[in-house]
Amino acid sequence: MLKLDLSERSEAFRASLRDWLAKNPPPPAPVETSLEEFQRVGRAWQAQLASGRWIGTHWPEAFGGRGLTLVEEAIVQEELVRVAAPQVLGLFGLTMVGPVLISHGSDEQRKRFLPRILTGDELWCQGFSEPGAGSDLAAVRARAVPVEGGYRLSGQKIWTSFAHIADWCFVLCRTADSPKKHEGLSYLLVDMKSQGITTRPLRQASGDREFNEVFFDDVFVASDNLVGQPGDGWKIAISTLMFERVVLTFSRQLQSEVALNGLLREHGGTVAGSDAIELAQAVTSACATRALAYSHLLSYAKGKAPGPEGSMDKLLWSESFQRLCKLAVSLRGVSAALGEEHGEAAHDVHRYLYSRGRTIAAGTSEIQRSIIAERVLGLPRLRHEKA
Repeated sequence: MLKLDLSERSEAFRASLRDWLAKNPPPPAPVETSLEEFQRVGRAWQAQLASGRWIGTHWPEAFGGRGLTLVEEAIVQEELVRVAAPQVLGLFGLTMVGPVLISHGSDEQRKRFLPRILTGDELWCQGFSEPGAGSDLAAVRARAVPVEGGYRLSGQKIWTSFAHIADWCFVLCRTADSPKKHEGLSYLLVDMKSQGITTRPLRQASGDREFNEVFFDDVFVASDNLVGQPGDGWKIAISTLMFERVVLTFSRQLQSEVALNGLLREHGGTVAGSDAIELAQAVTSACATRALAYSHLLSYAKGKAPGPEGSMDKLLWSESFQRLCKLAVSLRGVSAALGEEHGEAAHDVHRYLYSRGRTIAAGTSEIQRSIIAERVLGLPRLRHEKA
């Protein structure tokens, strides 16, 4: 795959990380795939990385990071994939909540939350999507009513990843009525142990249960847990999504390349015809996705804030990953189609079913194309006249 020509500082950083990983090898990937084992291994590994200050390296030093750039953060992801490290558990906190609090939070919020995000001592989930407000995020109806000392939050969120194990949730909700639906929204940090919260896991086609629906029934949220000012919610939510589409999408792309390399090792010398063409297209897509991500990372390293161009990364990765997973099942043949209970065939089927949601989660492909058209290419918004 592609390799980025980095500065001496970045290459020295990579060498230092490789040396640390050689002395502190990651735990082996768990044979058991239960959520409990995933938590145990991921939490322990994040704490180990945090002890060496290899977590949140692009955060300012004052908040526990190294004051580096997103390029170095990408290097960390590359090196962790290289040594087949398990996934760190607190990705939502590291890639979204932490950067948002650094940019928009109060001193008290940074002091309270950032250290625990780095170590993985507190896990976060994302309270954005609702049954009637997924891609149309501004249509959220969860409402927080101002009361003495804070707010009373009521409403429902859905597709909330790992809500049943999370300690905190960052919630976009409506705190005031406005003729413009993007206004009147606020951004709250909600303790998942609060009275009035009900979490129900949702079983997916793949058999996984990390998604949840969450019900808030008159939940008290202290005013200290409001990020920014009342009504700042839309601005802060967009900032959250911009951060999500940088490091998190890049790490997912690297995992896709691991799957692709496995496919090449197993089938690269044996496929022919249309399968060979599709495999070659998968390699091309992976290189293009990596090159696009690199170009954006370099612009961030020069001081540019993450923006709508991240939708290009997310769109290209999620659609190419879906095609790759479909190809893997096709190359596996009858055994995969029948869904063997064990082995590589079962793994291919599971990953294919998982990939189906990647073009929906974190913004559908249709939404990403609209963002790219309007905010990157500057095309006019289409308006439909009523008949």
